[in-house]
Amino acid sequence: MKTERIDGFEVSFRENTSDENVIEHSFENDIFFKALPDYKPDKNDVIIDVGAHIGTFSLLAAKKVPQGKVYAIEASRETYDILSDNISNNALNNVTAFNLALSDLKGTTELYHSEGNWGHSIMKKLTDKCEKVETESLENFLGSNDIQKCDLIKFNCEGAEFKIVLGASLEDLSKFKRMVLLYHNDLSHDNHNENELANKLNAAGFYTHVLRKTDKRGWIIANNKRDFSYFQYLRFRLIRKLASTK
Repeated sequence: MKTERIDGFEVSFRENTSDENVIEHSFENDIFFKALPDYKPDKNDVIIDVGAHIGTFSLLAAKKVPQGKVYAIEASRETYDILSDNISNNALNNVTAFNLALSDLKGTTELYHSEGNWGHSIMKKLTDKCEKVETESLENFLGSNDIQKCDLIKFNCEGAEFKIVLGASLEDLSKFKRMVLLYHNDLSHDNHNENELANKLNAAGFYTHVLRKTDKRGWIIANNKRDFSYFQYLRFRLIRKLASTK
């Protein structure tokens, strides 16, 4: 384990693993907030980080919402322990970490490990190494933490996004203002794809837009129509189109 001062944060990580790649995409180089050019976090905002890994996005989010709340969810016990250390090392009292996997049901399941700690998954056997993890539905997670509204939820959970979103009620999904959802068609069951996710979010009242699309993976940016005008949606699409041409 190594700890370094990076962009004003004390960050512990595993050397020569994907932790280093995650750090490259974080803090001053953050790829997630940059995907939301119209979002300027308010100090009181609520943010949920699903698949928090070692917590780089959660740390940055916590600094942006000092009087708000960040919920960091990480299934892997080893990675969760590093996440907890990073929260403690930076004295971030507005972050709460959870060692569980969001899914469609409360229970337990196998978390299959990937090589190099890159993307453990409850959806597909990646290697012979695995661990038993607790699962929780989105409905139960929101209810047990008394979350009535959430300004941003970020999903990077290696295929579990299909269980979470497709298994959630429209009422619960409507509690979110915006989403950054990384989808993994290659890790889904029953040949689910991004169109099903987008259709469910559209039904819940969101504008959706796909970014970074490859053959099997990509991002869905979703903004709640209740909080986001059609003009803002068109402006967002124009900004993204201009960014893609640079």
